[in-house]
Amino acid sequence: MANISVIGTGYVGLVSGICFAYLGHDVLGLDLDREKIEQLKNGSLPIFEPELDRIFSYAMDYKKISFTTDYSKAVEFADFIFIAVGTPPKADGSADLSFVASAYKEICRYIRDNDYKIIVNKSTVPVGTGRWARQFAVEILGKRGIKEPEERLDIVSNPEFLREGKAVYDFMNPDRVVIGSDNRDAAWRVASLYEKVNPTLLVADIATAEMIKYASNSFLAAKISFINEIANICERLGADVDVVSRGLGLDHRISPYFLKAGLGFGGSCFPKDVSALISIARQSGVEPKMLVSVMEVNALQRLRPVEALKERLGQLDGRSIVIWGLAFKPGTDDVRESPAISITEALLDEGAIVYAHDPVAKDNFKRSLKSVENLIFIDDKYDNLEHADALILVTEWQEYYDPDFSRFSGKVIFDGRNLWKKEVVLRYARDYIRIG
Repeated sequence: MANISVIGTGYVGLVSGICFAYLGHDVLGLDLDREKIEQLKNGSLPIFEPELDRIFSYAMDYKKISFTTDYSKAVEFADFIFIAVGTPPKADGSADLSFVASAYKEICRYIRDNDYKIIVNKSTVPVGTGRWARQFAVEILGKRGIKEPEERLDIVSNPEFLREGKAVYDFMNPDRVVIGSDNRDAAWRVASLYEKVNPTLLVADIATAEMIKYASNSFLAAKISFINEIANICERLGADVDVVSRGLGLDHRISPYFLKAGLGFGGSCFPKDVSALISIARQSGVEPKMLVSVMEVNALQRLRPVEALKERLGQLDGRSIVIWGLAFKPGTDDVRESPAISITEALLDEGAIVYAHDPVAKDNFKRSLKSVENLIFIDDKYDNLEHADALILVTEWQEYYDPDFSRFSGKVIFDGRNLWKKEVVLRYARDYIRIG
């Protein structure tokens, strides 16, 4: 078993660190947010993720994980230092590497003569970052007077493929573990950390591993935008996109995954990673026309409920609209790039009064909006539904699967996830609109 420090206790860092601890490694999580670290030391998680609380309790009980704000402790403790800090998009879509650079600077402040550390990029970073990071780190160590600085560390890329809402399962049952390094010995040492989950391993050079992450997320995002564009065509031609999706998915070359029409993709990965890959491509002299279209289709798809309600109700000024589902997907409280943000802001701009419900994401959603005037958060999904003009289903939480349809009486219903049967809803609702 190894000593692992994880820099960053956000979603990826926290899940990875806790899972490594559950596998038997000794883990030290570092974050500069003192309030968050105190919360974790007290055994409380700052994020919602199914099963994570259970294995966190196990790791804490057996003293396999601890937390600090002190970089010197994290560096001294670890054989492997995982960097899992944010790489948010800049205004031009490129990845902001300032948090990554800061982490390397701090790590290199505390590497000593005769140390050897393997630094693992878990953050999603542009292709070429690993090689830049090695040169950057060696220069810092050289300026400090560290002997043979190039021998003091190796850089490894280990991109994450965790689905929010199923992250613990994905860590313990990975489709593959990708390891990239220009030092194969360092790559295999990192691979050994996953020995207990017996993964399919793909070991590559560091640039290739970085590209696999971007290519994977961009391809899945492209499937979502593709089926949403097909849905819009189906709607005009009178075809049923759900059946079309099923027909596509039965082809083993295509598979059914990510072919469900809806309101587009969100979350912390797909929008950011596709935008970053567009930026990377343009910097290399390639115009990524398909990726640009993927993002354009996704942006338009989010506003379909608002346009549909304007067609049915006319002006939305003063109209009362209920929204079910604020998280970008069920099983998480993450609202980053959630379609519900675009929909809510557009409704508020039109003068509507919005009543919003979500089982776990209301607080995060409130913090994500520019303004909450005329936005009311409700604790019961049926609150104010009786007096509402319309209902928009955004996130397909389990509790929305089988509602009391009689409460839809007289409403315009926009089913953004094609969750309900048209003939059932129309027994009560004034109108029922679905995707495709």
